[in-house]
Amino acid sequence: MHYQTLFIMFGIGFVVTFLFTPKFIEKAIKKGYVVKDMYKKGEPTIPTMGGLTILAGVLCSLVVSQFFIIPVDKLLIFYSIVFTFAMFGLADDLLDVGRVSKIFIPFFLALPIALLDLDTTLWLGFMEIELGKVYCYLIAPLYVMVVANLVNMHSGYNGLSCGLSYIISVFIVVKTFMVTGVQNLFYIAPIFGALLAFLYFNTYPAKIFWGNIGSMMLGSALGGFIILDGMEIFGLVILIPHIANFLMYVVWRIKKLGNVKFGTLRKDGTLVVPNPWTLKWTLPYYYRLTEHQTMVILYTITTIFGVIGLVLIP
Repeated sequence: MHYQTLFIMFGIGFVVTFLFTPKFIEKAIKKGYVVKDMYKKGEPTIPTMGGLTILAGVLCSLVVSQFFIIPVDKLLIFYSIVFTFAMFGLADDLLDVGRVSKIFIPFFLALPIALLDLDTTLWLGFMEIELGKVYCYLIAPLYVMVVANLVNMHSGYNGLSCGLSYIISVFIVVKTFMVTGVQNLFYIAPIFGALLAFLYFNTYPAKIFWGNIGSMMLGSALGGFIILDGMEIFGLVILIPHIANFLMYVVWRIKKLGNVKFGTLRKDGTLVVPNPWTLKWTLPYYYRLTEHQTMVILYTITTIFGVIGLVLIP
C-alpha cells in the first residue's frame, strides 16, 4: 500500500505539471510574462514564472493524498512552508524584494518546521549533541533558509537550477530509502514528480524558466526534507557545489566586480563571461564552452558529490 500511495502522489504531481505547463507557456507569452534568453543568438524571449506549474502539480497531489495518508497534518505543515516560500519567490519575480529581504524573511517563513517531530540530536560523525529548542527554532529554519537561497543563486543557464535541484532530490530520495525505507518519502513525492515533469520543458533548450518562485519553492522543500530526515551532514556534502558558488559570490562582492548578471556569446556559440567568480562562469572563463556543455559539467559535478555523500555519510 505504501508503494502504491507513493506512486499515486508522484504520478499526479507529474501528470498535472506535464499537462499544465504547455498551456501556461501559451498564456504567459500572451500576457507578456517573458524574459530574454541571454545565451541564445538573437536573445529570444522565454516565458517565466513556470514554478507555478510545479505548484499546481503539488497542490493536486496533496488534495488526493488526503484520502491515502492518515494523519495528513504533518504533510500539510511541511508544504505550508514550501507554499509560503513559493509565494515569496513570486513576489520577488514581480516586485524584486531585494537581497536583504531574501536573507532574513525566509528564516521566519521556515519557522513552522519546528511544529514537525524533528530529531534534535545532531550527529557530527564522532559524537552526538542534543540541541533541543535551539535546533527547532534556530538551526532548522536557518538550514531551510540557506538551502533555498543556495538553490536560488546557483542558476543562470537553461535547466541549470532546476536540473541540479532534481539531481539533489534523487540522491536525497535514495539516501532516505536506504536509511528509513519509504516512510518519509511521502513528503517529497508530490514535488519530486512535478519537478521531473517541469524539467522536461526547462532543460536545454528551455521552453520556459521557473523564476524565483520555482527556485525558492524547491530550495525550501529540499532543505526542509533534509531537516525532517535528520540528514544535515549528508545535505552539506551534496550541496558543496552550491556552497562553493555562494563563497565565490562573497569574493565577487569583496572584489567589487559590479552587478553583471550575464555574459555574451562568440560567433561559434561559446560563452564570453566577465569573471570566474561564480561557478557557472569558472570553466567558461578559461575554456571555450557553450551554455549546454557548461550545464552538463555542472550536472556532473553535483552528481559526483551526491555519490560521495551516499558512500561516505552513514
